[in-house]
Amino acid sequence: MIRKRLLQIGAFIAGVLIFLAPVAAAESGGDPRRGEALFVGTASFDNDGAPCLACHGIAGAGLGRAGAANYGPDLTPMYEDYGEDGVISILEDLSFPSMEPIYATRPLTEQERVDLTAFLAEVKGNGAPPIGAALAGQVGLATAVFLGLIGVLGWRRLKNVRQPLVEKARKKKG
Repeated sequence: MIRKRLLQIGAFIAGVLIFLAPVAAAESGGDPRRGEALFVGTASFDNDGAPCLACHGIAGAGLGRAGAANYGPDLTPMYEDYGEDGVISILEDLSFPSMEPIYATRPLTEQERVDLTAFLAEVKGNGAPPIGAALAGQVGLATAVFLGLIGVLGWRRLKNVRQPLVEKARKKKG
């Protein structure tokens, strides 16, 4: 009886947590789709600032090769590192000197900061798949093909060079 009651309470709490999770994300009023559009530049900032993708990447956000950082760091872990308030504060205060020339006269609006934060919250932990194993496999395959080609092409030459040397050595011995 007690066990059944504990299971019911646990199920109720789990249901409440599942229900509240989207509400907590929506409390900030951020729209992750608009945040993504601002990030990649398909939507313009109100004060004409450059899109984030001009300098930063978001690995694993489905942006393809454009998702890789080219000047600034990859922002995938930013939300995990700083949290919602920290990200909004960074976007407001221009904590990094390289951002000042770009946004000092073109600050982000409060809604843009909230939308970008919602997008960063959505992509957190979606790092790019590790390319080490795939790259190692491709390099290994290319090496095997190269060595196989050298072996096939060089076998005949090796035989033609080695045979006269072996015969010459035999004649000298005896």
